[in-house]
Amino acid sequence: MKIKQTIALGVMGCFLFSSIAIADPALVETNDAEPVKIEAAVGQGVKVTDVKIKEKNDLIEIDVTLPLIKGLTDSEYEEQLNSSIKISAEEAVEDIKGQIEEYVLEAEKNGWAIRPYHLHIDYDLKANTDDVLSFTITRYTYTGGANGITIVNCYNIDTKANQAIELADLFPSGTDFEAKINAEITRQIEVRSQDENEMFFIDDLGFKGISATDGFYLQDNDIVIVFPKYEIAPGYMGTPEFPIDLTKLKKSLTAKDLNKIVIEGVEITTMQFQGENQPVMIPLRQAAEILGYTIEWNGEEQKVLLTKDQASASLKIGDQTYIANHKIPYLLEPPVLVNDYTYVPVKFLETVLLYKL
Repeated sequence: MKIKQTIALGVMGCFLFSSIAIADPALVETNDAEPVKIEAAVGQGVKVTDVKIKEKNDLIEIDVTLPLIKGLTDSEYEEQLNSSIKISAEEAVEDIKGQIEEYVLEAEKNGWAIRPYHLHIDYDLKANTDDVLSFTITRYTYTGGANGITIVNCYNIDTKANQAIELADLFPSGTDFEAKINAEITRQIEVRSQDENEMFFIDDLGFKGISATDGFYLQDNDIVIVFPKYEIAPGYMGTPEFPIDLTKLKKSLTAKDLNKIVIEGVEITTMQFQGENQPVMIPLRQAAEILGYTIEWNGEEQKVLLTKDQASASLKIGDQTYIANHKIPYLLEPPVLVNDYTYVPVKFLETVLLYKL
């Protein structure tokens, strides 16, 4: 294996926007969950149009193109998403304008030649289906020197649930997906390192494994892991990307500790159902009663009502739409009846009952 060793001179982040709730996507974030289904690359998804900010003079050139998302079923979430993207870009514009003002003052005082600063922001739509919206926003900033700074932000949205997709959401709960992804990235690094034009850090500076802050996007049937510039390779390699076939990856997964789910110190039993997603399910009554909910069963309509103080949630056997406190979370797997017991996906705890394992 020919992996060249180079000393990293700096580090810049590549971030995953995983929680829309008022977070700047440039300040990162990428759960026990039922896997999100990824289909064709571009379908009849939401509408994405351009929003442009342009400015050019002798001191600065600003060229910004942002996505404006329209058509999500949760208008509040849609507004937060668009606002966060816009605010992040506006802050970048104001920041570089402030920097050029300071630079001009120093240059005039010291007799330096004035070189214009550059800010370029653009987005790339990766997938837009009935279920998933995935895109990246790349920001390039040049403020002098040999090279500029490039940051890639990755956005992955479950358009049915109106929430960000985290890496763990793509895989059955309790599986060893991290180990499989790490092995595939390591393999690709070994292969690519045979090319004299590609170089990756090794030993302490090299790739050690994926983390929650690594960005990714979804395209066709691939999940593409994106690393920040300088994180695992020298600067000329840019932001290295590693495409991984999602279908093959899921088929290779093995279960870890599927039987050990603990709620408030109480271990509950689980079932792993056969099928495309192989969801891990938990008994609703046992889990809900541990959390202090009262359960009412309507056998005629096959509905369950859960109440606790002012909180309430309801579900219907075979229906993927859940109702919780007047909101409608959507989970990939519907509740099922097994031997007269209702089972729900593990994700139900966090998404519907707002309880994080």
